[in-house]
Amino acid sequence: MKRMLFAVGIVALTGFGGYFALTAPTFWSLLHPERDVADVAPADLARGHDLFFAGGCGTCHATPAQSDVTRLGGGLALASGFGTFYMPNISPNVKDGIGAWTTAEFTRAMREGVSRDGANEYPAFPYTSFQRMTANDLRDLFSYIKTLPPVPGKARDHDLTFPFTMRRGVGLWRLAFLDGEPLPVAAGKSETWLRGRYLVEGPGHCAECHSPRNVAGAIKAGKRFSGAPDPEGHGYVPNITPDETGIGYWSVREIADYLSKGVSPIGLPAGGSMTAVIANLGKLTSEDRAGMAEYLKSIAAVDAPNQGVPEPNYTPVVRMLPVAPKATGSPTAVLSTPPGNSKTLYAVATKPLFLIKPNAALAVGTGDGRLLPAAKLDVVGQDGNWLQVRIDGWRQTGSDSAVYALQGQRILVAVLDSASAAKLDIGPATIDAATNLSWSKASLTAWVGKGDLTPDLSAVWAYSSGLYNVSCGSCHALHAASAYLANQWIGNLAAMKRFAALDDGQYRLLQAYLQFHSKDVGVSPAAKSL
Repeated sequence: MKRMLFAVGIVALTGFGGYFALTAPTFWSLLHPERDVADVAPADLARGHDLFFAGGCGTCHATPAQSDVTRLGGGLALASGFGTFYMPNISPNVKDGIGAWTTAEFTRAMREGVSRDGANEYPAFPYTSFQRMTANDLRDLFSYIKTLPPVPGKARDHDLTFPFTMRRGVGLWRLAFLDGEPLPVAAGKSETWLRGRYLVEGPGHCAECHSPRNVAGAIKAGKRFSGAPDPEGHGYVPNITPDETGIGYWSVREIADYLSKGVSPIGLPAGGSMTAVIANLGKLTSEDRAGMAEYLKSIAAVDAPNQGVPEPNYTPVVRMLPVAPKATGSPTAVLSTPPGNSKTLYAVATKPLFLIKPNAALAVGTGDGRLLPAAKLDVVGQDGNWLQVRIDGWRQTGSDSAVYALQGQRILVAVLDSASAAKLDIGPATIDAATNLSWSKASLTAWVGKGDLTPDLSAVWAYSSGLYNVSCGSCHALHAASAYLANQWIGNLAAMKRFAALDDGQYRLLQAYLQFHSKDVGVSPAAKSL
């Protein structure tokens, strides 16, 4: 019995000793050759500045609830399947940050994932990408960080679930997934491509968010850059490989433009954490972004549809997809706002108007005419749930029932019945030079219910832009304002109406948005006043 216990003790002690040795940061170092070291030249602070923003250092390490990304006090929470990580203070504060570190210690942390005190760093710190950086670049980055404000205070400890609380065990992860290698030599590649590869694979650490991970939290082989669930649990980080399911249809120029402006080729704006990434990349040179775009266009394409998107159909069989829910919601639900004391309001849906204030709520569709979405209304009185409003616009001679927003432009504000058309206050007729037709200023005072109104025109246009993106934008990039005349949009949208699942109110709101942001209206003083 004693011999058995002794043997068990020897095995346990040997196992513990092996675990202790294998997980020691020095063991990893013994298995990997030494890398380059920084030369004796002075640090290039301008280069350090660019690397700081390429890596988005402030996005993760800046103190939350303040706007200065150079105040690196840490504290941001990063939720994950292993628990919640809290970003540390990396400001040059000597006590609480990295102000007392040496360049060699900073370089080891960035390349090997080992802190100044010799502890293993969790790979939520993306040293698997930073290991590709050169020693001179790490020196420049560290020197730039040391010029930033020292911020006092330490971030709280990570809140992880067992066994991930055992930091020592990360040493095994490093042995399995950290190769410690610089980027391989790529003969025959252009300087632009090489610059882009370095930024994407190294300081930019793009693969860390855009790649799926295995159960150990390492990037899956063969799936690099192919998209993954957001590590914080908010949505999906898309496929950015040049596959049809990724950004295969984007040109190099369009990728570079996206990295600068944050708007996709079909007009979709960057959202979520990508907005901060775009803000950071905007600090780089156009040559840097062009290099990143050229490199991303050259990486291996991976067939991986984004979350909720079906696989491409490569067969000759026509397959009908289920009708997707409308992502934007109805304009009434999204935009309607209590008018309060606002003196200027805008219709967000087609709604009836009344010459005489009704005694009770009437059904939609009744009344003495209809207001169209985006119609501007000036409030002149109110009584309970009813507002007395003045509608100003233009009437074309011979078209007595229509009120338009601008002279010469068929942007409908209201459609009137004969009684309300007779109540219009009509000004003297003038000949519009562009149309050679007779137009008169027209004004009508009427009553409308308080629903389906908003005082915020910018919200109306923002909704309408999103409406374009989820309907027309599925195939068509949003044209520049200089591409179409306001009246051209009427025919174009009418031809496409049957291809978009929009209700009448959404369709008319989208038309008004495009007309007010057109070549001949979007720049006019009259349009700007609407």
